Amino acid sequence: MNKALLLLFTIILINPLFGQEAEKKEKLKIDIHGFVKTDYWFDTRQVVYAREGLFTFFPKDILLDKNGRDINAEPSFNFSAITSRVNIKVRQFKAFGADAYGFIEADFSGVSNITINTFRLRHAYINLDWGKSELLLGQYWHPLFVTKVFPTVISLNTGAPFQPFNRSPQIRFTHHIKNWNIIAAVISQRDYASIGPYGRNPMYMENSMVPNAHLQLQYEGKRNIFGIAADYKVIRPMLVSDSNIVSEKRLGSYAFLAYYRWSNKVWEFKAKSIYGQNLSDQLMMGGYAVASTDVQTGIQDYTPTNHFFIWGDVLYRKKLKRITIISGFFAGFTQNLGTSQNAEGPYYAVGANIDQMYRVAPSFSVKSGNTMFSLEWEYSHVMYGDIKLNGMVENTHAVASNRVLLTGFYFF
Repeated sequence: MNKALLLLFTIILINPLFGQEAEKKEKLKIDIHGFVKTDYWFDTRQVVYAREGLFTFFPKDILLDKNGRDINAEPSFNFSAITSRVNIKVRQFKAFGADAYGFIEADFSGVSNITINTFRLRHAYINLDWGKSELLLGQYWHPLFVTKVFPTVISLNTGAPFQPFNRSPQIRFTHHIKNWNIIAAVISQRDYASIGPYGRNPMYMENSMVPNAHLQLQYEGKRNIFGIAADYKVIRPMLVSDSNIVSEKRLGSYAFLAYYRWSNKVWEFKAKSIYGQNLSDQLMMGGYAVASTDVQTGIQDYTPTNHFFIWGDVLYRKKLKRITIISGFFAGFTQNLGTSQNAEGPYYAVGANIDQMYRVAPSFSVKSGNTMFSLEWEYSHVMYGDIKLNGMVENTHAVASNRVLLTGFYFF
């Protein structure tokens, strides 16, 4: 009888504790999303690309063999499923008076062509939301990308090299004042780094001891979103000259951004323009060049390239009984505006010998439930030429390419 009473007392005492623990676990919310994606494409010409051709930039320049035939005029094709991705969002309790969550996203495209098919970190951040203010800590889209206004294209390039494409470690603070957002961030580099004497490498910014600084003002209404931004970064291309003398030379560069979006239930229009320097870390045209070299010490001075970018994107959605039809049209243009000072070279840049480039990309998609099939035609036209002392390009000739892309998605 005593044992029975003791057991009953134990159940009455401990059961509420288990109940409290269960209640805590119920507050933990884990959302798992992503998609399975497969791409099939055909190029009429050899192109400058990343990830085995999935991420296309622009057609390669003319390259003649000994018989005078253009080697880069040869077509190619490929299939791939490496950009299939998964993300996890975990929310539980409050932290420092804010709603807190953690987010991780990865795919299988690796960090280079050598590591294709390996798991690659895309996003990993903590977000604290106090209602009027938010703090983001971790790796996320660079603020120049603008997650609310970017091209709705099918290609993985997402409008590059006209549109910034960069995910980097950062500290970002956003303050909301009614319909206005003030965004301030300090950013470092990781996978998307500046080009320099040692290729793409985050050490140029690391050694500068100055993080990339960004300030943005954004308006977000029911149908309209627009904003302006300023961005500034500093790199230190070399720690020591070829004469084995420490170099403290740094290069500062800036970018200015303006964007707009209008949408309703059927139509969506987006546009963005950028004037910027040394934007190779954004997978855009440009970089910098050696302006001069001290004969005795080998220490170099640098000058950034200047480029203007603009793009527009129109999207039409029509819901039928069982399917949704989506039609899109993207157009982008960039112009080389030369270097800030005369340059003796070499250049550490993307497309230094390109004067201008434009692209048009119409697309058509059909979605049923969680499955979507998309078809996109991408036409890119580039003017290659000779680099002048001031970084401008002369004696130009045209090179063009076509890409036909078929993509299948299964969202979850």
